[in-house]
Amino acid sequence: MYSAIILGGGTGERLGLGYNKVLYKVKGKTVIEHAVQKFLDDKEFNEIIVVMNRNDYDQTKVLFNDQRVRVIKGGQTRQESVYLGLKDIQLNDFVFIHDGARPNPSSKSIDSLKEKLVLGGVTLFTPVKDSVIYRSHSEIESYLEREKIGLIKTPQAFDLKEILLAYQKAQANGHHYKDDASLYMRELEKDIQLVQDVETNIKLTTKFDMILLEELL
Repeated sequence: MYSAIILGGGTGERLGLGYNKVLYKVKGKTVIEHAVQKFLDDKEFNEIIVVMNRNDYDQTKVLFNDQRVRVIKGGQTRQESVYLGLKDIQLNDFVFIHDGARPNPSSKSIDSLKEKLVLGGVTLFTPVKDSVIYRSHSEIESYLEREKIGLIKTPQAFDLKEILLAYQKAQANGHHYKDDASLYMRELEKDIQLVQDVETNIKLTTKFDMILLEELL
């Protein structure tokens, strides 16, 4: 069995919402409800911890009535919020960490993460399709090798004891990271396994994403 941490600390600034983007509704449900439902649909997840901004905690808590879901208050940063979620896990030895602004993770990708999890930390990624450059303002400095470039996605999955140790080390060392895979790699000096994701696992960031999610969900 597995635990999942779903992070709901996003803003709606680039969307012009004026409120947390994970509370934006698509087809009658908030984005974070859609994200949580993907894990509820998988019977191997018996513990789902939703970590919310303190300002949005009360509004979010009433969205879920499944006993497998628990809503807790997050910290000031994503890293603090994940750490609080990790310390709140009660049932399992393996944890999936997912951004609540990605409401459409595929069951196929989640199953692939489970298969590779026995080898250590694992993350989803997608290869890039366009040419990638370093730039200086409006000028190209150099081209990168597209075949070696990937875009990191969530969920990412870990052995609970290992990722907790990595977070404890990061906190002790005053290190800050953008995602859990990079924290795991650098604090534990261990490799991360890659699983290629599907393109439909998009993150709600722009108004165009709103249109895509209306079609996908």
